[in-house]
Amino acid sequence: MQLGLSQEGIADATQGVVSQSTMSALEVGRQELTDLAYIRVVALAKALNWSLAEMQRATGVDLGITPVTLVGEGSADVYPLTAALTLDNPGPAVDHELITPGLKRPLLLRMDSEEMLGVTSASIRPGSTLHIDQADTTPEEGRVYVLTDQDGAHVRLYTTTRLGPVFRAENRTFEDIPATEATIIGRVVSVATDYDPNLN
Repeated sequence: MQLGLSQEGIADATQGVVSQSTMSALEVGRQELTDLAYIRVVALAKALNWSLAEMQRATGVDLGITPVTLVGEGSADVYPLTAALTLDNPGPAVDHELITPGLKRPLLLRMDSEEMLGVTSASIRPGSTLHIDQADTTPEEGRVYVLTDQDGAHVRLYTTTRLGPVFRAENRTFEDIPATEATIIGRVVSVATDYDPNLN
């Protein structure tokens, strides 16, 4: 590959999601990037330390990506949580808020699920705005992340159980997601909410 990386090295970095034979087929043009399953494209981009937008720019292959961009210093568009599934085309913004300072790759999403509704400090109410750093995708114990899997987009706490690392919902009616089955979009750095307990 032109990046100075071997096919085997890149395949290994995808943790088995993309095989060396697929890497070879992509390199010689027998396989098109657009024919790969979305999860494979994401794994390949991560293995190359690229965002999907960077992959599109680097390869010249139209992945249909319109990057989420800042609309002004200290601000960004806010998207529904499901936009984490299609960051290339997040759809219409739902709000406009100031972002948390210091985010390297900011993304604001609205919490549209009750999976993190609970009683601990990790609890996040539906309707809250999640301030996410897409540059922080290495899971750490006790941190909350936006992630995707075959069932959609989620917000979960990373923790290690006796069965291995998982992403756990605060609302225990939702099942754990094994870390090996998730793609991390970014870490939730802060949460903005207009919830007032005196109103209930």
